[in-house]
Amino acid sequence: MEKSRKIRLLLLACVLALLAFRLLTLPLSAEQQLAAYMGRQVLLTGDIEPLSVRDSGGFTSAVMRCRRLEVLRGGEAPAPVPYSGRLRVSLRGSLPEAGRVELSGMLEELVSLRNPGGFDAQAYNRVQELGGRVSRAQLVREQPRVLWWQRFALWNKRLSQSIEQAAGKEYGALLSGMVLGGSGRLDEETRELFTNNGLAHLLSVSGTHLLLLTGLLLAVLRPVPLPWRRLSVVALLMAYAALCGLRPPVLRALVMSSVLLLGGSGAERGRLLLLVAAGLLCWQPLWLQDIGFQLSFAAAAGLLWLLPACRRVLPEALPEPVSEGLAVTLAAQLAVLPLELYYFHQLSLIALVSSILLVPVLELAAQLALVGALLPVLGVWLLQAAAWLTAQVVVQARFFAGLPCSTLVVGELPAYCLVLYYALLALLADFGWLQLLHNAERRVAIGCCALLLGATVLYQQYRPLPLACYFLDVGQGDCAVVVTPSHRIAVLDTGGLHNLSTGARVVAPFLRTLGKREIDVLLVSHYDYDHVGGAVDLLRQVRVKTLVLPNEALTEESSKMRQRLLAAAQGAQVQLAASGLRYKLDAGVELALVDVPPEAVAGNEASTLAALVSAQGSVLFTGDMGAERERGLELAHYDVLKAGHHGSRYSSSPEFLQQVQPELTVLSCGRGNRYGHPHAETLERLRDVGSAVARTDEQGCVKVVFDEGGIKWYSYVYNKKAF
Repeated sequence: MEKSRKIRLLLLACVLALLAFRLLTLPLSAEQQLAAYMGRQVLLTGDIEPLSVRDSGGFTSAVMRCRRLEVLRGGEAPAPVPYSGRLRVSLRGSLPEAGRVELSGMLEELVSLRNPGGFDAQAYNRVQELGGRVSRAQLVREQPRVLWWQRFALWNKRLSQSIEQAAGKEYGALLSGMVLGGSGRLDEETRELFTNNGLAHLLSVSGTHLLLLTGLLLAVLRPVPLPWRRLSVVALLMAYAALCGLRPPVLRALVMSSVLLLGGSGAERGRLLLLVAAGLLCWQPLWLQDIGFQLSFAAAAGLLWLLPACRRVLPEALPEPVSEGLAVTLAAQLAVLPLELYYFHQLSLIALVSSILLVPVLELAAQLALVGALLPVLGVWLLQAAAWLTAQVVVQARFFAGLPCSTLVVGELPAYCLVLYYALLALLADFGWLQLLHNAERRVAIGCCALLLGATVLYQQYRPLPLACYFLDVGQGDCAVVVTPSHRIAVLDTGGLHNLSTGARVVAPFLRTLGKREIDVLLVSHYDYDHVGGAVDLLRQVRVKTLVLPNEALTEESSKMRQRLLAAAQGAQVQLAASGLRYKLDAGVELALVDVPPEAVAGNEASTLAALVSAQGSVLFTGDMGAERERGLELAHYDVLKAGHHGSRYSSSPEFLQQVQPELTVLSCGRGNRYGHPHAETLERLRDVGSAVARTDEQGCVKVVFDEGGIKWYSYVYNKKAF
C-alpha cells in the first residue's frame, strides 16, 4: 500500500515538473506568429467550424481551422506561412455550413476593446489559438466532404434550430443555449437577469453547468447501485458532450466529472483531480489562464472537498433529494465564489435562493427541451412545455433581481484575497490536514482571515481617490467616465456598436471594478449611435440619478432612441441640456455645460460642449462638434481636450486649438476604422500647439489623473504605464 502511494506521488510530481517545463517554454501566440504578415493578401485553406457561422445582411462570418496559409506576392509564387491555428473570416455572400474551403483575402489583426473590467479578448484569442482575421474574403474553392467532428456540430445546430422554432423566439435561444451551448444570440436583458440571480453559468453548457448536472444525476440515480450509477452518469455525460459539439469547456468538465465519479475514496479522488488537471494543462498549458478552466476545476474541487461539510450544516429535516441538491449547489458556489468576484467584481446575494427555487425548474425545462428536440412526434409539445417552464423562471428571476440589495458590487480586489478566502474556507470546512491546529488556534486563524478580507473589501469601497477621467475604448465611438475623490461618477456618452452592447459589456463592467452601480450624471452629447448606442443597456444595469439629453432636432431614428432612453431611465431626473447648467460632483469639482445650441439643430453640430472644472485641472468634452460650430466659440484654456469627431480633419480647427491650448488631447476612435480617424491634418495641428496625444485605438482605455503632482495619464494596454 505504501509502495503504491509512493508511485502515485512520484507520478504526480513528474506531471507537475512537465507542466512547469511546458509553462516556461510556451511558444509564440497565434497573433505573434502572424504579426509579420498583417496587411498582406493571403490564400487560406481551412476547415469551417459550423457553430461559428453567422449570416448578417448579405455577409457571412466564421472561424476556420487553418490547414494551409500562403502569402500572395503579385506575379510570384505564393509563400507558405508555417501556421496551424485558427482564423476568423468574413466575406460577402455565403459559406457552406461545413467542409473544407479555400479563400483569398486580406489578413488583418483581431480588433478588441481594451478596458479595465472588460472581456480580455487578447487572452481569449491566445487560448483559442486565434491569430487574426481574413477580411474581404473571396471563396476560391470548396470541398463539401463533412469531417467527423463537423457532423457533431451540425447535429447540434439542427437541434438548436428545432428548439428555437418550437419554443418561440423569446425563450428558444435561452433553452438552446442551456441545452446545447452557445449563448451568443441572447439579449443583454436576459444575460443581466441571470447574472443578477447568480445563474449565469446556466446560460450555456459551461464546465460549472456540467458539474452541477453531475451532482443532480447522482441524486436522481441514487437507488441504482453505486458502480452502475457512476458508469451510467459517465455514459450520459459523454453522450451529452458529443451532443454539445465536443466543445473544449465541456470536454474539460467531462474529464473532471469522471474523476469525481470514478476516483475512489476522497483522498484518491483529490490526487486524481490534481493529476488530471495537471495533465490537461500539459496538453494545453494556455488553459491555465482560461476562466472556464479555472471555474470548472474550482467547482470540481468544491464538490470533492466541500460537499461533506455542506451536507453536515444543512438541516436533517429536509427531504434527501432537496438536501442533496442544495448541498451540491452550495459546495460548487462556495468554491467558485472568489473567482467570480475576482473576474466579475459582483456577488449575487440571492444566488442560493435562486438556485434552490429556480435551478430545479430550469433543469427540468432543459431535459424536456433536450428530449423534445430528439423526438419527432411529441417533441413540439415537450418544447412548448419547456418554454412555459422557462417563462415562469424568468418571471420569478425578475422578481428576485428586483429585490433591494439583490446584488453586491465589491469592486476590484487584489489577488491575495483569493488566498485568504480559500484559507478561510479550508478552516471552516475543518479539513483533515488541519487537525494539527487546536480549536483556539483554528478560531484565531478564522478570525484573522475574515478580518483581513472584510477590511480589504471596505478599503476598496471607501479608499481615497484622486480626481480621474477615464476615456474608455469603445471602438469607433465616445465614452468618458469621471471619478471624483469621494467616488462620485459622471459618464459622458456611452459609445455604441451594432454587434456589441458597449453599455452592458464595457461601461457597466468598468464601473463594477470601481465598486459602483450608480451614476450621478449621465450626459448624452447627441443622438449619433456611436455616442448613445450603449445608453439603454447601461440605464438597465445601473442606477442613474440625473440624465442629461441633448437639445437636438429629432429625426425619426433619434426620436426612437430618445423614447427608449426615457423608458429605461425610470427613477432618473431627466433634463434637457442648456448653456450654463452646472452639476456639482464633489467639493470643488463640477461638470459644466459650456455651450449648447440655443435652437435645436440636427447632427454633429447639436453636440453638447461640456467641461470638467476643478482646482486640480480641467477637461473639455466636445462630442462630434465640427469646425463650423467651433468658429463661434470663446473659450478659456483647458488642460485636457477630448478631440471632436474622433480626430476628424473637420474638427479641432487651428483657431479652436489656439483658444483651448490643451496639454493633452485624447482621440477616441476605433482601430482600423473605415473613416481613417484620426486624420493626419488633425494630428499635425495638435503638434503645432504643443499638445501631447493619447489615442484609444492604440493605447486602449486612457486614464487621466489630476493630483498635487500635476496631470498624469496612463495607458491600459501598456500595463497602465505612465507617459
